[in-house]
Order: sequence, then structure tokens, then C-alpha cells
Amino acid sequence: SKRPYHPPTLAHRHFSIRVHHNNSSSRTNRMNPPKMMTMLWRRHSRILFVAGALASHVVASVANSKPAKPPLVSTGLRNLGNTCYMNAQLQCAFHIPAVRRLATQPAKAALTIDESNDEGEEESADANAVAEEQECNAEDLPQQQEQEQEQEQSTERTTIKQIPAESVAATVFRELIEEMQNAAIANGAPIQPRSFSQKLGIPVMVQQDAQEFWKLLLPAVDNEDLTDLYKGCFEDYITALDGSGRERRRQEVFLDLSLDVAGSSSLEHSITKAFMKPELLSVAEGNGWRPEKGADKVDAHKGWSLITAGLPPILQVHLKRFNYDWMTDKTTKLHDKLSAPLLLDLAVFAKPVDSTEEKGADDKSNKSGTIYHLQSIVVHAGEYGAGHYYAYVRPDVRVNKWYRFNDHSVEQVAPIEVATDVSLAGWSTARFPGGFLSRIGRLFNRIVGGKRFSGWGGAKSSAYVLQYIRESDIPHLYD
Repeated sequence: SKRPYHPPTLAHRHFSIRVHHNNSSSRTNRMNPPKMMTMLWRRHSRILFVAGALASHVVASVANSKPAKPPLVSTGLRNLGNTCYMNAQLQCAFHIPAVRRLATQPAKAALTIDESNDEGEEESADANAVAEEQECNAEDLPQQQEQEQEQEQSTERTTIKQIPAESVAATVFRELIEEMQNAAIANGAPIQPRSFSQKLGIPVMVQQDAQEFWKLLLPAVDNEDLTDLYKGCFEDYITALDGSGRERRRQEVFLDLSLDVAGSSSLEHSITKAFMKPELLSVAEGNGWRPEKGADKVDAHKGWSLITAGLPPILQVHLKRFNYDWMTDKTTKLHDKLSAPLLLDLAVFAKPVDSTEEKGADDKSNKSGTIYHLQSIVVHAGEYGAGHYYAYVRPDVRVNKWYRFNDHSVEQVAPIEVATDVSLAGWSTARFPGGFLSRIGRLFNRIVGGKRFSGWGGAKSSAYVLQYIRESDIPHLYD
């Protein structure tokens, strides 16, 4: 007699997938209990421990109106050799509708005067001579006017020409975004950016830096409206500490904020160190500040300040993970974990530029000018010189739906997978919710040896570039 069929449970299905993924299917029945618990735990228990930490962020991220239609999702970009750095940054930019709109706008041809038109100049000289001869002849005046009109029309036809209004970088960038957009609409195959790389002279077999690529591409595209989305400014200042009120302040333009990773536990901590803790210039130590020529040096504070008016619609934060050691002449990667929030409020870090802004009537509007929502993350996995880039992106920042773009591979992932991979929320016993779940978490940590979990990219995957969208600009950038 046939045995009745019993469908596998959810746990069995997931466990089988996990074992197959690790090429260990032959060991299914011989798996020891600790390893079985490890695999089951990683599949089923992450949500229990981190959902509470993410819940408030999810609510905040969807506080604005939801999109009227599903956003475009890229079908991926082929890796031509070592172009993962380029692919990751392009995916972050592509999934902002305003960036696509500005990148694909038809270029307007410019008009210019060709001053080397000798024929037109000769005809103009002849016309002037005729005019002088007939100046006192009232009878020939109609004929003179007719000749002058003909000459003007002839000159216009020969001295005005059209020149291209966009650079080569702008053209190939527009073509690539259009190609990605068409593929996303048709759900087509991943795009191969070979023409983009060739025309820009990008060596596809050389691994390069994702952050540097974008900072070089934007000026090359030379689209002022596009650049303005990323461009901000902060204040560079020196202030005397002798009570004289002498100071020097100037604004510095940036396309991203580069922040130290070493010694920082969170993004807010890193921002505090960069913009809230000035350097002391001490006369006693030989590096005092001379306020003006001929004046004595004085003690002073030197630092940077974020200003609310200088915050850009799209804020890119570059985490400085590659450290050059002057003593050893070597560059290494810093694997320090740095937690980053889904919702970043810069109100405590950015100061108003004047008293009128500080006393603004619309407090809600001023507040939204400092609130940013995390839209995408460029991740670097591996070591310096031998790593791999991929990206996590929210195609619509108002919805907490994430995708992992790993070159041509595109996969929707749960928010918890993003959080685990790039430390959006801590993964340690100290951060487990209290009560029963906390006790289970501590027990599980003892079973697996107290080791810290790593995300999809492995133990050496780290957030490298964070891209935030200002809340007040969401309607402009996404509608």
C-alpha cells in the first residue's frame, strides 16, 4: 500500500533550500543540532529580533503619500570585467525619477555667430559703399532699401550655425539611462554598458572606486540641474578665542560628505565628530591663528559647520573605509561596523544661516528641510584592491521595499536582510528586545559560540556610500 503524502513544513522547505545553497544536500540527515539551529535561526528568527527596531523607521518612511503607480525597477547591468563599482552607483541614481527625467531631457542646440564668414563681410562692405553713393539720391532710396534687406537676409543665412549643447559624457549617460528605462518598462534583459564605458574611456578590467566614479561623472555630464540635486555647501570657519570676535567664514561646495569610520559607532556619531567638534589652534603648541597680517597669533577654533540652507535634495554620505598608512606605505580597508538610520534628522547638526531662518513662521517646513530618508546603499565586500560592489535600493523612498542590485542579478529582499548586511540595526545581544526574546537571543549566542552574524555579503561587507533623500523634496523628486 502507498504511504500517504505529507507536504513538507515551511521550516523543512527553507532548510532544504539553505542546504542546497551551500552544496551540502548529502549531509541533510547528518547535520548536528547546533548547525541545524544556526541555519534555521538565520532563516526564521531575524525578523523577530529586529522588527521592533525597524518598525518606527518603517512608519516614518511611509508617512508621506504612497505612490500612485509602481516605480520602475531596473533589470540590472552586466559586469564587463571589473565594473561593479560603476553599476552600483548607476543603480542608486537611476531609481530617482527626477534624475532619470533630467538625464533623458533632449539637449537644446545652441546658436553661435561665425565671425570668419568672409563672403558675408565683403557683401556687407559693398552694401555700405552703395549706400554712401546713393545717400543724397532721393529717387534711388527704394532701390537702396531693397538691397539692404537682401543683404541682411544673406548675412543671417551664412553667419549663424548650430553647435551641440551636451558633452560626450552627457550623451552616453542619457543613452544608458534611456536604455535602462526601456528595459525596466518591458521587463527586458540586463543592460550591457559597453558603449558607455568605451566612449568615456573607462578601462573595464580595472577595479575603481565607486565614490570617485560618481564625483567625476557628474561634472563631466555638465548638467547644472542634475548637479544641483547633489550639490550642497558647508561652512569652513576659524574663530578667535580671545573674546575679540575676530573670525573667518567661507562656504565650501560638496557633492558628498566624506566621514570617518574609525572610532565611530553610528552615522550620527561620525557627523558629530566632523561638524560639531572643532580643532584647537593653540599658540602654546606653535599653531595659533593670525587673524590679519602683522597681528599676533591667538588661540582659535577651526572647524566645519553644516548649514540648513546648504543641504542638498540628495545627500550622499561617503564612509572613508580605505586607510593609507604612511609608515607602512599600504592601504587597508576598515571593517568597523557603523550603524546608519533609515530616518536621519540633521536638525541638531545644521545651523541656520541667519536669524530670520531661525525664527521662521513655518516650523514644520523648516523641520522637513533637515529630515532625510535612506534611499540606497553602495556596499563594498572584501578587502582593498580585491573587493566587490553591489547596492541596496528603494525604488520609491516612500515605501519600505528594497532590492539588491548585484550587477545583472536583481532580487527583492526583506528590510531585515539590508539591516543585517549593512548595520541598519545592530545585531547583538545588547540590542535584542527585552523579556523572553532577549533570553532566547542570549541562549542562541552561547550555542553558536557568541559569534556576530554577518549579512549576505559576508563578514567583510560594509556600507560604503549612503544616499539619502530630503523629505521636503520627495514630491519634486518622485512625482
